[in-house]
Amino acid sequence: MQEKSLKKSVVKQNILQIIEIEKITKYEFYKKTRITRGVLDQNNGMSEDNIARFLACYPDIDANWLITGEGSMYRTPSVMNAASPPDRDEVVRLLREKITDQQKIIDLLEEKVEALMMGGNADTGFEAAAG
Repeated sequence: MQEKSLKKSVVKQNILQIIEIEKITKYEFYKKTRITRGVLDQNNGMSEDNIARFLACYPDIDANWLITGEGSMYRTPSVMNAASPPDRDEVVRLLREKITDQQKIIDLLEEKVEALMMGGNADTGFEAAAG
């Protein structure tokens, strides 16, 4: 039978290093990044969503360093400024998609509220649509 490694992933080790450098508590870190409390204490990897949340809150941290531990912890100014601005049309398209999705959720919630007010069954399928 193969033993499981109890070592934290490189990503978590690096995040813990940043928390130490920043002199903040894990609670403050979880609150700032909106990463689920306790994730850093688990001996497994980290989801793409959590990595994205982290990088959104710490844009000066080099993603390659975060994931591999190689290179510089901080992005160089030239790398940070070299990113091309997002395409305006693409941003508008993505925002319109988000608005459409949010309107669908609003419509489902309104149906649910109406059903609850009428004393009927409030199961409108919102859980499936939102998940």
